Amino acid sequence: MAAPLTTFAEDDKCTKVCNDIGAFKKAAKSPEKASEEVKAAELAKAQPDGRGAPPETQDPPDNRPVPSGVEHLPSLKPAADGKVDWTPLGAMTGTRPAVNKYSISRYSLNEWRNHNEHILDPEVINESNIVDYNAKTSMMQAFGNIDKQQSENNKRLKQKARDIFRWKVEVEKACKGITEEVETLEIERQRLKGATRVLMLPEAISKECLDLRSNRFEPDLVADAAEQELIKEMNLVGEVRANLMTTLDNIEAQMAINKAAKHKIEYDWCDKTMAYNAEATNLSLNPKSNTIMFRPGATKFGDNTAPLEYWEFFCRETVQNCETARQKSADLRGSLNAILVSGGRKLRNQADRTDMALAETVAITSELCTKLEETLLNTLQRIVDMEALIDNLRQSVQKMDAAMKLAQTRLDNRNNWRPHGESVRDQPHVGLIDEVRKIHETVTSLLGQLRNAERIREDLMKKRIELEKAIASKRKTLNIDRERCGMVRSHYPSASELAGF
Repeated sequence: MAAPLTTFAEDDKCTKVCNDIGAFKKAAKSPEKASEEVKAAELAKAQPDGRGAPPETQDPPDNRPVPSGVEHLPSLKPAADGKVDWTPLGAMTGTRPAVNKYSISRYSLNEWRNHNEHILDPEVINESNIVDYNAKTSMMQAFGNIDKQQSENNKRLKQKARDIFRWKVEVEKACKGITEEVETLEIERQRLKGATRVLMLPEAISKECLDLRSNRFEPDLVADAAEQELIKEMNLVGEVRANLMTTLDNIEAQMAINKAAKHKIEYDWCDKTMAYNAEATNLSLNPKSNTIMFRPGATKFGDNTAPLEYWEFFCRETVQNCETARQKSADLRGSLNAILVSGGRKLRNQADRTDMALAETVAITSELCTKLEETLLNTLQRIVDMEALIDNLRQSVQKMDAAMKLAQTRLDNRNNWRPHGESVRDQPHVGLIDEVRKIHETVTSLLGQLRNAERIREDLMKKRIELEKAIASKRKTLNIDRERCGMVRSHYPSASELAGF
């Protein structure tokens, strides 16, 4: 495949004009000299005696007698009217002498001489020489002018081809730049769409964590720091998504502009290539080419022909518009990278704050759960102690029954079995009565203590139930925050993934 024509030879390879052969052979006389000779011949005819004629143009003297026009020809006779007419009109008027059958004479001697002079007249020969000289000179001038015109047009075509090639290179460079920009912007657009899809994961994680934490028991359904950070994370994801969608719309609009500029610059490049090939083809043609032919109407300008200034303006405007679109696209790509990196960093920082809040909540809940478990152990121990105390109190009350029975039996025996005067209020009897009273007071006190112990045991049982519920709630909260939320948040994307990498 031949290399494209980029430079042109400066030397003119057109065939030199020949002056010695064919139609280019130079005449022996110049046109001025030939004209002077023709004028001298005309003057010589007008003045037969040679007066006033230039010496170089005078003909040699003619010694022949001048014909009188009435020479005697014995074989010729006058016409019927007695007149003789030797003019050509005589045959028409009947005045020409009749020709007998023995003679071939028909014209007069003067007519014969005039006829010979007419035949030998060099005017046509001279005129042919002049015409030949003029024709050869015209052909030489014509071919010289044509060669000069072709040389100038070749130079113009070369310059035009150089201009077209220069703009073709500029357009090709701009086309390559906008093509690379379209491809790069498409990669960035896919990256942005990937980052938009990745945002679904943080949003799902935050929503899942909020849903899981909503399943906590009622005492732990509080708007703690972790809850607030999760809500902030949800809002931040929404803001970043809105920003990315706006940027995606801008990129798609810029992509349409880039593709339009690319289509226009490619169309212009095709036009430049076709025009350059046409100029190269024209430069390769010469008068001996086999492909040249008559083209009627070739001298007319086309319907879409524009001035040269418009062509320059159009070429410059196309390249500038393409470069402007490419620069805007590059600026948009730069802002896109900043937006993606900033959004990913914000989400990652918010995720870290949320993880820290969850860790603090888990630590506090775990500590509280430990304290509740310790309290539950103490409560259970107190319940055991209370039950033992209640048993002791009941046993003590039962033991008081025997003492009460003993004292009452003694009093009853003293009241019933002492006869008349022996039934006195002596010290033993008073002591037994005091003993019964004290035993009764003691039993009453023990029963009061027993009731208090039973009440405390009931309170401790309720406390135990509350502690067990609180511990179960805290354990469920710990399971949600530490196990389930921790497992879900372990899949949170990194900053590079959030930036679309």
